[in-house]
Amino acid sequence: MPAKTLYIVQQFERQGKKLVAGRQMEFPSAQAAVARADRDAERLAGVVAITQTVDTDTGEVLEEPAVLARHGDLPAGMFGED
Repeated sequence: MPAKTLYIVQQFERQGKKLVAGRQMEFPSAQAAVARADRDAERLAGVVAITQTVDTDTGEVLEEPAVLARHGDLPAGMFGED
């Protein structure tokens, strides 16, 4: 079961009153993902950088996502929050 740690940045944009998912990007390191999230925070409604470990054969999530950085507005209930 080969595992891979992913470093992902998810952008969120406002469309009227709705908050919608924008671009999702993968980065080679936690530092690169956090740096991108920090830059995006100035121009987007919200952005989050996470790390997550997955099984590369099955796509199964081996660890719950861990937040590296968060900025602005994020969808209600994201990561178990209200």
